[in-house]
Amino acid sequence: MSRRIHSRILCVCVLLVSAWCTAQAPKITKVDPPNWWANYPHSPMLLVQGENLSNAKISVSYQQVRITNSEASADGHYVFIYLDEPVGTKPGTAHFRLETTGGSTTFDFPIRERAPLSGRAQGVSESDVIYLLMPDRFADGDTSNDDPANAKGHFSRADDHAYHGGDLKGVTQHIDYLHDLGVTTLWLTPWWENDPNSADYHGYHVTDFYGVEDHFGTMKDLQELVRTAHAKGMKVLMDYVVNHTGPNDGWADDPPTPTWLNGTRQKHLAPLYDFWPLVDPHATDAQRAPVLDGWFVDKLPDLNCDDPKLAEYLTDNALWWMEIAGIDGFRLDTFPYSSRSFWSKWHTTLFHVYPKMFTIGEVSNTDPAVVSFFQGGRKQWDGIDSGVSSVFDFPLFDTLREVLLRGGQATKLKDLMAHDALYPHPQQLVTFVGNHDKMRFMGEDNATVEKLNAATSLIMTLRGIPQIYSGDEIAMDGGDDPENRHDFPGGFPGDPKNAFTAAGRDDEQEEAFSHLQNLLQMRREHKALQSGEQTDVFADATTFAFLRSSGGDRVLVVLNSSEKPLAVHLATAGSPLAGVQSVAPLDNASAAQVAAGEITFSVTPSTVAIYEVK
Repeated sequence: MSRRIHSRILCVCVLLVSAWCTAQAPKITKVDPPNWWANYPHSPMLLVQGENLSNAKISVSYQQVRITNSEASADGHYVFIYLDEPVGTKPGTAHFRLETTGGSTTFDFPIRERAPLSGRAQGVSESDVIYLLMPDRFADGDTSNDDPANAKGHFSRADDHAYHGGDLKGVTQHIDYLHDLGVTTLWLTPWWENDPNSADYHGYHVTDFYGVEDHFGTMKDLQELVRTAHAKGMKVLMDYVVNHTGPNDGWADDPPTPTWLNGTRQKHLAPLYDFWPLVDPHATDAQRAPVLDGWFVDKLPDLNCDDPKLAEYLTDNALWWMEIAGIDGFRLDTFPYSSRSFWSKWHTTLFHVYPKMFTIGEVSNTDPAVVSFFQGGRKQWDGIDSGVSSVFDFPLFDTLREVLLRGGQATKLKDLMAHDALYPHPQQLVTFVGNHDKMRFMGEDNATVEKLNAATSLIMTLRGIPQIYSGDEIAMDGGDDPENRHDFPGGFPGDPKNAFTAAGRDDEQEEAFSHLQNLLQMRREHKALQSGEQTDVFADATTFAFLRSSGGDRVLVVLNSSEKPLAVHLATAGSPLAGVQSVAPLDNASAAQVAAGEITFSVTPSTVAIYEVK
């Protein structure tokens, strides 16, 4: 062997030994999901985060569980591990080992026993009434987590943008209040972990998709809340966000794949808040891109749900929350901003595991032609069924305020209802008077308790699934954000009044509360108001009358939107009221007379009168 060749071989050997000696041992900092379940009808993909994970050889030791594929990110910060967990796998702990040239490391992966499905994953139906609350602004049940150790400095009830101390225990402690009011389903704004260095009290800036926000409590607190609600016959919905993460989420600067985000902090599309390019079959991909790929808010990293690995991550995450917390479904934030193909696949998987689950998509638009496009139940021009159970009825929200507060003609309500043909399932639309993103009804010009009561009367009697925003039941005032997110009086230490009790409510609050409570009882007692057929009876500038019918149960509802008493004369011949023999008030409406083919009665200003028809 020549001296030159010998020298080259020696050099290569030195380099190899050097590389071997300097290679660093793999380190694992997080595994998502943190556990799974035995005999679960879906096998998860693990996202392992850490350092020096490139080219890792991965093995698992546990029964029949096997790894079907694994793939590391280019920088060695992430490894994706695809599992196959066959039927018959028993509860226990799977042991994983990762080996690289720099060494090895291990992690344990618990596989738990599933709880019986009975009594959870129940979904929502037309017989339900949803109550929206923000945990931080509802009630403080545990003052020890007001300013948690790892997120100090963001608690101040004097600051509208800081944490105020409300938590999951506070909700649990007031389940009886909600049950006595008559609501059947709780929708909580996001409870998952947000940035510990920011006051993200609202919950929409997630930094850990598998964590519970420390200001709100623990996983045990969440599970206790759900158990308590279920014991009362109530359901719980999780507010779910897949469009974006929090501004300081680690993925923003170190995404697991090159296409995990739509763009980067430095270079990304500006958002388009107009959904028409998605609805319009003639729009171009370039016109649709800012809706789907634009950063919803400039500082919020936009997730690309069409990335196959991210789509699997989010699907597994939703399955995990359904199982770990025992919830009944999801409210899906900023629904149109993620692709319909993603949502279709996401729903298909979740409904396979939880057939009775219910989801509600937020489509913040007042045009029925736009909103109806996104409701699941049929394929649209794109050949896709989004799969979402329902959407919020933003068109009705806007029309109610137009008619009751801004002088709009009552015929606008009839005209809006005529668009129900656009929806696959109009009876499942979620109707509402207010939410946490809009000015409160009582914060609007011309608002009165009478008009608020008229609005709640309509959403409790029109087709759909009603949703109440916490505080509206006591006529809470408030303008735009953050004025629409004040603390519920009585839920916090030192509050001078406690509106959770009748004694703590003033006359106006009690009037609104009692009115809504009576409406909810009425709705429970009449199948017609839950799922009955809705038929127009009469409409003009100040009157909208309709009938709800389910078998022999028939309820007549009449709105007087004017500022004056209204004398109503409804002809029965040739109308849905043909053959009526008696009309009895179900609320504080005046008595009605049936004679000579006509029903006559009076309705006070800005009021809805409700009658049982025989």
